[in-house]
Amino acid sequence: MIIFKNLILKISSLRFAISLIIFIAISSGIGTFIPQGNNKKFYIDIFNNAPIFGFLNGENVLKLQLDHVYTSFWFLFALILLCVSLAACSFRRQIPSLKASLKWIEYKNEKKFSNLQLTSSFQINEDEDLISKADLLLKKKGWKTYKFKSNISARRGLIGKIGPLVVHIGLIVLLIGSAYGSFTSQSKEQFLLPGESLDLINESTNSKANVKLIDFSIERESDGIPKQFISKLDFSSADLQLNEIKTAKVNHPIRFKGLTIYQADWAISNVVLEIDNILYQLKLKEIPEIGNQVWGVLVELGPDTKKNFLLTLNNENGPLKVSNIENFSENILYLNEEPLEVNSSKLSLRKIIPSSGLIIKNDPSIPFIYFSFILIIFGTIISLIPTNQLWIHLNKESKNLSVGGLSNKNLVGFKKEFLKLSEEIKNN
Repeated sequence: MIIFKNLILKISSLRFAISLIIFIAISSGIGTFIPQGNNKKFYIDIFNNAPIFGFLNGENVLKLQLDHVYTSFWFLFALILLCVSLAACSFRRQIPSLKASLKWIEYKNEKKFSNLQLTSSFQINEDEDLISKADLLLKKKGWKTYKFKSNISARRGLIGKIGPLVVHIGLIVLLIGSAYGSFTSQSKEQFLLPGESLDLINESTNSKANVKLIDFSIERESDGIPKQFISKLDFSSADLQLNEIKTAKVNHPIRFKGLTIYQADWAISNVVLEIDNILYQLKLKEIPEIGNQVWGVLVELGPDTKKNFLLTLNNENGPLKVSNIENFSENILYLNEEPLEVNSSKLSLRKIIPSSGLIIKNDPSIPFIYFSFILIIFGTIISLIPTNQLWIHLNKESKNLSVGGLSNKNLVGFKKEFLKLSEEIKNN
């Protein structure tokens, strides 16, 4: 029993909770630094040649479960320990403190007033019923009072005592929600061309819908750097009897029936070319060897002697670069301009078709996360409210009236109010 009690004391300590928070923060940083969710070969190929800190090679990364930090047993165990620590602290400290604050304490003698933060005393006349008058005065000023025979106990701002408990509950809900989301959330990245559609199925709500990309556009800075990606989407569902058009932008996702759709990426997927008076729609692939966000396709040109040419694009407005892979000579072809003769073939650029990269995420833990943030914010705000306590004691023999006060926050501000109240009680 003693061992269990000592264990609870350590778990509920502030030092233990802070240590866990630091550990979780460092672990989250590692999870951000190391790519998550790839296959074993990826980690062995990457980290065997360049071990982290000189000793964490691919095998060690896999053994320590650093390839899936947020669902690893040790990370979840740390979250559980933090929940237990917060709960133990609430039951051991916050709840007893709140219960103690709800009790009315009577100061029956003047000696106890010397232990208070603020005190004052003055003589009264025999015929004055200052206790009743002081009780009425305090009630008018918003104090909750309890009147004894010759004493008054008053308090104000007791709601501030609830704040830390609400914050603890919010943190526990946040940790549980985050752990739940790590196992239940689903994410899928999909590239859509204008006119293409995708079926959406939310397994948690068992709802079905179809989303169609109506239009995709890119806003650019004056120097050509992408500023914003915009997808205009048409949502329709026979089951849900709806037909809505919504717009997704970077940092402005769409919430739809429990799903969240993010504007995440873009690509140039297709290009329409006219080669020797014949229209071709060619599919492009990203070529990271050439540069970032460069798409291209290899085509044969020439009516008689055919040669391979690499066609590349890095902008939805063009131009198209036509490169001879034998001698690396390069020609530029602009959108809807005069045909370019390449190896005796006439080549015209008719259309560039960009695609929108969307991430569709289903995370049932989002309501828990939002609710926990509301609790934490609300608890933090009300924690700032000071809890002030006031005692008034009348010594009938010495005809001395003592006033004492306590405040857990903003003692300087409460001191001004205390002195003013003491003066009003004296002159009442």
